[in-house]
Amino acid sequence: MSNSLKWVKYVLEWRFLPVRFQKWLFGTGTRVVEFASGLSLIGYATVFAFSPVDIYDWPIYYKFKTIPESILIPVFGGIGVAQLLAMYWQTYKGNVFSGYLLLVAAFIWYLTAQAFWGAFPPAHTGMVIPPILSFLCILAGNNSLKFLFSSEKLKDGLKGE
Repeated sequence: MSNSLKWVKYVLEWRFLPVRFQKWLFGTGTRVVEFASGLSLIGYATVFAFSPVDIYDWPIYYKFKTIPESILIPVFGGIGVAQLLAMYWQTYKGNVFSGYLLLVAAFIWYLTAQAFWGAFPPAHTGMVIPPILSFLCILAGNNSLKFLFSSEKLKDGLKGE
């Protein structure tokens, strides 16, 4: 790996921050991303649930027509509700579950962004919000999992196990 990629990885993983701040950021701070992503996913599920015919008349939503509502609504709504519920489960296992949910949500937001990028007209909020949420979810989920697993190893190492 080149030096420039190592520096980018170092900056994006936020390992240069004090451990106490990392603990807050990847424990409490990721709840903001979870909350925004969860509510947004529930919002998309609600829109598709209550106006499935009308929504496809808009040119920016035509790619969603290929996915049946029986899959689209439970996936968007289920992951959104799971993210909101995982925010309050503040144990080690709950934080790991939350991190993996953030990674799944990042993938969903990426696919949503791809659907909007292929649509016409080219300038709308669907081209901006889903990629930002995807980036934030992948960053928060990946870093929180790395921090949780590294702190668990550190804790085990301190116990002599």
